[in-house]
Formats: sequence, structure tokens, C-alpha cells
Amino acid sequence: MSGRLACKRTPVAVLIAVSLILVSFPGPLFAQGEDERPRFSFDGHFRLRGEADGRTAGSKPDYGVLSRVRLGVKADLLDWLDVYAQIQDARIWGTETNPLTDGSADNLDMHQIYADLGRGSAFKARFGRQIMALADERLIGAVEWVNTGLVFDGVRLMGEANGITWTAFAMNIFERDDVLSVGLNPQTNQGIYDDGWLIGGFATTEFGGTTTELTAAYDRDALTDHSYTLNLRAHGRSGDILYEGAGAYQFGPDRSAFFGSGRVGLAIGRGSIAAQLDYLSGNSETDTDKVKAFNTLYATNHKFYGYMDYFLFIPQQLDGAGLVDAMLRASYKTSASTTARVDLHRFATAHERTTLQTPDGAKGLGTELDLVGRWTVAAPATLDAGIGIFVPDDLATGLLPAFADGKKTTWWAFVQFFIKYP
Repeated sequence: MSGRLACKRTPVAVLIAVSLILVSFPGPLFAQGEDERPRFSFDGHFRLRGEADGRTAGSKPDYGVLSRVRLGVKADLLDWLDVYAQIQDARIWGTETNPLTDGSADNLDMHQIYADLGRGSAFKARFGRQIMALADERLIGAVEWVNTGLVFDGVRLMGEANGITWTAFAMNIFERDDVLSVGLNPQTNQGIYDDGWLIGGFATTEFGGTTTELTAAYDRDALTDHSYTLNLRAHGRSGDILYEGAGAYQFGPDRSAFFGSGRVGLAIGRGSIAAQLDYLSGNSETDTDKVKAFNTLYATNHKFYGYMDYFLFIPQQLDGAGLVDAMLRASYKTSASTTARVDLHRFATAHERTTLQTPDGAKGLGTELDLVGRWTVAAPATLDAGIGIFVPDDLATGLLPAFADGKKTTWWAFVQFFIKYP
């Protein structure tokens, strides 16, 4: 992901968009008959998370509270046309410049607003700002752990035929030229800069109890310089055996990188245990001809590489050295309403790096232990809690800024309440 994804969205735009939806239709707001239109439906959620953050070695821990509220409305206008709008307030408590005079609501925005043409599973076209989470979110995800989440502006086609569910998309990530009003002075917009686009497709089907997924993505001058990525994933269950395998190849001008992942697990009563190995290619210190470091693009990396989030921006955070993650995971349903999980990660770079702390070269980054639990308070409300501990190796002090103060064990903890409707 990149900070360039962020765009300025104001409360004025939110109010205008909602007002247009509500006032553009004649008749009562809530239609009574099944066949009467427009029909409206609502959804929303509230999330409150407290964090204790001791992830920076040598610094005092920080404590914070994050809240997120979403409210969505869907307008069913015609047999073939729906409009959806979703407002989001995502804030870190105490960040207002002045609790008395700051009434600007900087953290309020239009999270999603799109039109759907078509109905049913055969074909649909979606235009506008939208969440797009594909497969297991290894390449393109919603990044919901981050308080604001990730959305895209563009067009998406979706459908289902012959047991294959598919989607194709074109998303504008970075508009680099000024787009001026007609008649203002349009000749000053020369189009001399390349806009950033994400273009691709996704398809999935099930065969013999195994689900297969294919993702293709072309990142045009957005996060990368014209990179193409193909990812194939298969996962399923055979009796008590759980399995998953995935592989991706990334190429383009002066680029050749790959990713591989394998997982095998065993279901045991109300629990399971699994071992997983991820390998993201990288550049050696002497590589100069090609980019060999795999870029995870718009992935939800929080799900995969440790809850303490030392490896969110790959490959930038690791000097392009790549990443190897060997993980053991155990989960157990302790009761009808509670589940506990333990993840143990062993992190290393794919290629050695030489630093002041590792003059002879090293790969080991550290070990992370995550313990998380979920309690279903009363549907649809849940309470999550977790704690993470990271024990760094010498190389971490040279590559990760969080350990610039030395090789010291770090920690992090959270408690999160979540309620969703419907």
C-alpha cells in the first residue's frame, strides 16, 4: 500500500451525496409494497478498539483508542439499478486540535458510493468508490484492521457462469493531472503525467472439494512501475486434513519476482493445528540488473505476517531482501461463544543483509508470538482481545526502525468491541 492512496474527502461531499440519494426519488421514503420502488435498506457497524503499544524498543509504551462508525444505505431503484452509499467516521481519540473549537469532523468521509447495474449472480457492473477484497487478500484486500480501511475508485464487472465466479476491474489509484472544469482553461491540462491504475481480474471455482482461485493484476505506475502479477491459490479439506497452496509470479520491465505459500493442518475435535511457510523473493546485496523483490501490492498483510505489523510494506521495509515466514498456528473453540488462537512466527529475510550489527551477513529477523481470542457477547456483538511479543535478532536492529535503539523484546496488546447490523 502507499500513502498516495489517500485522498481528501470532506463532510460537505458526504452531505451532498446523501442528500442527493434521499431527495432524488418521488414518493415515500419507505415503499410499502414488494414491487414498489424505490426501496431502501440500511446497514452499519460500530467498532471500538483500545491499544497498548510497546512495539518500539527503548521507548515508553503508548496507549490509544480508535473508533469507527459506518452507516450505509442501499436504494433499489429499478429492476437493473441499485445505488449504495456508506458514510464512515474513523478516528483516533484525542487527535482534534481543540476539543472545544475543532468542529471540522476531519475524519468523516464517504467510504463507499457506487451504482450497480444488473441484478442477480449472472452479471453486474459496479461504478464508483468501493471495497474490493479478492481471494484471501494476499494481493488486493480491504485492509479492515486499519481504522480507515482501503477502498478503490473505478469500475468492476462481476458474474457467475458454469460454476465459475469471476470479476474484472479497472481502478484509478493516482490521478496525476489536474482535471479542470469545462471552459475554465482545459488546455492547461496537458496529460504529461501517467496516471496510476490497477487493472485485472479474478476467477474462482470448486472442483472435487478443492477451491481454486486465479488473480491477475496489472499495476500501472501506481505502487510499482508497470508490474504484472499472476497468483494461483488452491485450498480445501479432506477429512480432518486442511490444506492450502499458493504461488505468484510478478514481472514487468526489469522485474522478476515470486511468492510461494504452503499450509497443512489437522482438525482435532473443537480445535485445529497447522504449519505454514511463506516465501517472498528478494534481491541480494549484489543484484543490480532486475527488481527481484516481490511486492504485495494492496494486500491485507496484517492477516499473514504477524499481528504486530512489522511487515506491512513489503518489500520497502526490508531493503528489498524478501521475507521468509515459518508459522505454527493452533486454535481451539473453548465454548459455544469463545475461541482462542496462538500464532508463532519465525521471520527471516530471503537474502542476507550486512549491517553494523551483522557485518558477516545475516537473515534472521526475529520471533513473534501472538495470542488472540474472541467472545461472541450476544449476536451480532463480539469482543476480541490479543497480545503479541516480538524477540528480535541482530539483523532487525539494522533493518527495522522500531529496533534502532537496540535488540530488545517488544510487545503490543489490544481489546476490541465490534457490533454489526444486519
